[in-house]
Amino acid sequence: MTEFLQFVQNGKDAIATFAIIAGGAFALWRWMVDQRWRRVQYAQTLIKEFLEKENTEKAFEILDTDDPVDFDDGDETITIEMTDEFLIGALSTFDQKEDNTDEESIVRDIFDEFFNDLSIFQSHIEAKLVHLNDISPYLEYWMRALTGREKIRGMEFAQQAAKFLTYFGYKRVFGLGC
Repeated sequence: MTEFLQFVQNGKDAIATFAIIAGGAFALWRWMVDQRWRRVQYAQTLIKEFLEKENTEKAFEILDTDDPVDFDDGDETITIEMTDEFLIGALSTFDQKEDNTDEESIVRDIFDEFFNDLSIFQSHIEAKLVHLNDISPYLEYWMRALTGREKIRGMEFAQQAAKFLTYFGYKRVFGLGC
């Protein structure tokens, strides 16, 4: 027993150093776990807010159907047939076409806000506030639909959407998988 006490007495600085390192390592590990949890919670909040927006729901509906879609325009309901040809016209750039029809403008405004919101996700990823893995399960289908990799929208629509994104400065959307 005295040998053990002698060993402890001689190595107390080493033991104290080891205890401090172990405590610091545990605190650092715990902090990293907490940061990851906060990041995931923040991503969930962003996704929840995004999915609750009326324009997001409309953009999803437009991407996911080739049936007519109803739009509430204050006093009246406007029904628009959602074909790829119509959407290509709605997402035209100014060097392709100067003016849009009223119906195209309605859809264009919805996609404009939708693309802006998607750009914000990429900004949060670039700032390392969230990771792509935190949000991709919620956006993956819609990014595939936007890029013509689902059953509804074709490659001509996807190419026009890419032109629109590039022309109007929504290049960040490409970072989400476009």
